[in-house]
Amino acid sequence: MAALFAVSALLAAPEAPRLAGELDAKSFAEAVAKRRGQVVLVNFWATWCVPCREEFPDLTRLERAWRGKGLAVLGVSIDSARDLPAVESFLAKTDPDFPNYRKASGGDDQVFIESVDGKWGGELPFTVLYSRDGRKAKVLSGKQSYADFESAVKALM
Repeated sequence: MAALFAVSALLAAPEAPRLAGELDAKSFAEAVAKRRGQVVLVNFWATWCVPCREEFPDLTRLERAWRGKGLAVLGVSIDSARDLPAVESFLAKTDPDFPNYRKASGGDDQVFIESVDGKWGGELPFTVLYSRDGRKAKVLSGKQSYADFESAVKALM
């Protein structure tokens, strides 16, 4: 009986959060710098953004295909704190192997945007690639295909 109770408790336990944390302008730069030596692809997305949701499986597939070759993928949700349940649900369904963060609430959104790319107008999806030396190498604005992502990554390998 005790074993049955333990199993049912495990099944009823809430799933662990899938977000790795929150990022502001400073911690975003630190997250990229921490991966120096790898090509880093950072994708900014939101659950309410249809093109973001459509391209997300390609990012998961890309990361799985290229992780052993020196690619690090990071996702950054732009969803608000009130949309956290939707973010967690989306990540549970898509099951990415790469870390996903949420843009920190508060502060000046423009400061965050400019820390990512001074030319970014805030449109989503938005992807930035960094070379192995940590230098920003390419920006992809709008929905991309797997071939688009792979081509950009190959050019930096």
